[in-house]
Amino acid sequence: MSRQRTRREHQTTRKKHQKRTRRYQVMGQTMALTAVLTASSALAQDAERRDTLTLPQVDVQDQRSGYVPGYLGLSRIPQAVQDIPQSITVVPQQLLQERAATSFQDALRNVTGISLTAGEGGGAQGDNLTLRGFNARNDIFLDGIRDQGSYFRDVFNLESIAVLKGPSAVFFGRGSTGGVLNQVSKTPRLEPSYSGTLSLGTGLLLRGTGDVNQPLSHTSAYRLNVMEHQENVVARDEIERRRFGLAPSITFGLGTPTQVTLSYFLQSENNVPEYGLPYLFGRPAPVNRANFYGLIDEDYERVLTNIFTLRVDHRFNDQLSLRNTTRYSRTDREARVTTLSVVGTPTPSTPLAAISISRGTRPGRDTEETILTNQSEFTVKFDTFNVKHTLSTGLEVARETFHAQRYTHANVPNADLLHPEGRPDTSRMTRTISARTDTTTASVALYAVDQLRLLPQLDLIGGLRWDFFEPDFESHLNHLNLKRTDRQVSYRAGLVFHPTPAQSYYFSYGTSFNPSAEALALAANNADTAPEKNRNLEVGAKISLFNEALSLQGALFRLDKTDARTLDPVTQLQVLEGEQRVQGFEIGLVGRPMPRLNLFMGYTYLDSKIVKSKDLQNNVSIEGKQLQNTPRHSATLWASYDLTAAWQVGTGVQYVGERFANTSNTNSTPETVRWDATVAYQLNKHVQLRVNALNLTDALYFDSITGGRAIPGAGRTFILSGNFTY
Repeated sequence: MSRQRTRREHQTTRKKHQKRTRRYQVMGQTMALTAVLTASSALAQDAERRDTLTLPQVDVQDQRSGYVPGYLGLSRIPQAVQDIPQSITVVPQQLLQERAATSFQDALRNVTGISLTAGEGGGAQGDNLTLRGFNARNDIFLDGIRDQGSYFRDVFNLESIAVLKGPSAVFFGRGSTGGVLNQVSKTPRLEPSYSGTLSLGTGLLLRGTGDVNQPLSHTSAYRLNVMEHQENVVARDEIERRRFGLAPSITFGLGTPTQVTLSYFLQSENNVPEYGLPYLFGRPAPVNRANFYGLIDEDYERVLTNIFTLRVDHRFNDQLSLRNTTRYSRTDREARVTTLSVVGTPTPSTPLAAISISRGTRPGRDTEETILTNQSEFTVKFDTFNVKHTLSTGLEVARETFHAQRYTHANVPNADLLHPEGRPDTSRMTRTISARTDTTTASVALYAVDQLRLLPQLDLIGGLRWDFFEPDFESHLNHLNLKRTDRQVSYRAGLVFHPTPAQSYYFSYGTSFNPSAEALALAANNADTAPEKNRNLEVGAKISLFNEALSLQGALFRLDKTDARTLDPVTQLQVLEGEQRVQGFEIGLVGRPMPRLNLFMGYTYLDSKIVKSKDLQNNVSIEGKQLQNTPRHSATLWASYDLTAAWQVGTGVQYVGERFANTSNTNSTPETVRWDATVAYQLNKHVQLRVNALNLTDALYFDSITGGRAIPGAGRTFILSGNFTY
């Protein structure tokens, strides 16, 4: 394949993607207009009903402002955060605005116990992370429904992000070993509001968002959120991030027993991805962090995500409510990324100028992920023998598909370690299809969780869930078809003691499971392997101070993967004869200790260990090693202070300890500290100006890591934003 032909194909693919993106944008705008017209036709009916139906609106989202969370925005967990026997961190919208966070990953920097993972394709696989030492790539949810797509999530349409730590399979199903992350979307309200933000940053960064909430009657409203983002990452050559978002929604029946919400979410991305820096002698290579080892004219990542949701909430009375949600989502992704690894076996005495980097096979992937699901959730409150019950039950049915076509390239030219050439001669480079697979899964789940108030000061929690999960995997190139069926039961039990309304002390026990096809793929060596099993023990406390203005929580926990998959050296099959353990503690302080001071603080200690494994790395057992991407220490602090009614200042640090990039613990990244700051001025009641300084000391830190590569974070970045509210 000639270099000219490769570039023509690259340009043709880009034009097709841009055309498709424009088509979806137009479609989204058309849907938004159609929704408004539909709402207008319903005004007369709404007017007739508003005088006869006076019950409060069915809306479980937290109405509090500030940092302190009240509720999770999940109908299946109706209790206040204070009464849930589990470590929970909620990242609110106010904190995102103060820190100039624009992405899901930016938001998660505020949560300790989470580490970002580069994953396959460097940063090209979307949001990838570990939570309490275990991969949580498939444990991301949007309004309680699995958000499986491989894309980088923006926060323009989010009210908050809740991180529920510890196994949560009784509510969320497969996975959730270290916990789950749930995004709470913005929804229509009856109060009109119009806001937006325009940002200009070094790099160059250009960003604009808009949020329009318009009541259409006394019982219906429409909301539209839009976003455009373009960024060249500071101190990182050639790395570009571009995305567009559109999220219209309309709700009928606000303030009545029945609410119907129709929403659509679109996000398109056009990025230049990367693999970062290679490891050299166990640490990221000591080179300029701006080095780009990819192919400037060949590497790209294009993603298009569409999510359609219909939600119906009905309150029969004060004791019984129902939520039914139907969703279809689809994520299309095309990516070509250049791999990298050190050529040969240099020694510490080898000059850096003499070391070359192999660009390997330069993998590519075209994927399509879809989810069609329906979830019914019932919440029932009743009494038996003076014991008060809050029972949450649900039925979930889903069909997920994953189509993937993979490519590899041959004759990819090497690069210099110190001075990589981004436009080498690629005339000899050829491309081959390496895999073409299809996965279709069917799943059904039933669950019930009851929180019993045995005494005014004592709650007992018991929960049970049954999951049916059946993947069908087909590899077209080698004519391989694999199927399996998993039926799994998950448990949850806990006690919550409330000596006063402001104090909660709890104990909880929970289980979870990880099937072989958790990530919608099977292989010949794991198709007959049963799910891994996990168990979690946790004791903790949640204390409200200063009339609920400040929240203090802490927990001790131990998480065991008792049936970890490990490779049998004789049969080369995955067997459940491994064991992994993570134990530790965390503490958090969130809220307003003084009238003008907001705090968001957290610290987590993780002691991880591979207790038992048959796996070998370079013929050496990995037993006794630490889990990869699991720092012992992580901490975060953010404080904002209102100097006057017009001026606000804020600052914060994020600390991540040393973490290993592989299970053999031979590659690691050093501990890092990042310092951010902000100054804001309220020009008038409608306009606020804000300046954010990110990585103020220009420290070298690594955003995400994987086995053989580490991706540096951005250098010192300044962002000027204008926030408009009417």
